[in-house]
Amino acid sequence: IYNCSKFLKASISSVLDQDFDDYEFLIFNDGSTDLSRRIVEGFKHPRLKFYDDDKNIRIPKRRNQAISTAIGKYIAIHDGDDISLPGRFDTQVDFLEKNEDIFCVGGHAMKIDFGGKETGTMDYPPPTHEEIVTEIIDKVTNPMIDPTTMFRRNTFNALGQYTLREDIYTVPDFDVWTRAILKDFKFANIQDFLIKYRDNPDGMTLKHKPEMIRAFMAVWRPFVAKSGRLPAFLAKREK
Repeated sequence: IYNCSKFLKASISSVLDQDFDDYEFLIFNDGSTDLSRRIVEGFKHPRLKFYDDDKNIRIPKRRNQAISTAIGKYIAIHDGDDISLPGRFDTQVDFLEKNEDIFCVGGHAMKIDFGGKETGTMDYPPPTHEEIVTEIIDKVTNPMIDPTTMFRRNTFNALGQYTLREDIYTVPDFDVWTRAILKDFKFANIQDFLIKYRDNPDGMTLKHKPEMIRAFMAVWRPFVAKSGRLPAFLAKREK
């Protein structure tokens, strides 16, 4: 979490209210200067573990720290301004237990504004691995909505965790997905809404959009080259 105190109570409650109860809830404060610390400390729950730090070291390094601390079989990503919908953990754990060939599973998201009002849907993520790879290469997009994802911790660690490269620190998830695909690890998306995704003007996506686009392309280009596949729009030109 980083300076998201306005949304934090609802965000934390949405995790603690999940029906699935075999989990640990790790909250890492990445140098917040607002009331985030006080809000987290107001929750008393046996599954919640709070790691407080005055330093802002940014998402990739902080997430690596969190996942290195975790002991669970699976990792569910949950950002401090989003809402995990009821049944999210049950649904994703059940899917991964039944599909041992899948490394990471995501899903759809409802979009909400600063005040929590629903403003639209993010229902574009395709269900199968093949469709996911095709969308990355041909549509130059990331079809895995990061805060909907749940993945296998041991596989993530074997991939080397999130990269700490300065030029792509804004898209650490996309970098992991492409590295995993090149090593033949599989992806899927559940065709249901798993979270409410907040369009936060102070969040990474809106605040650093141009930088994220540059970083995305810095990951996408070498991935396509290594995949051995031409994007559809380039293949058409060659014909």
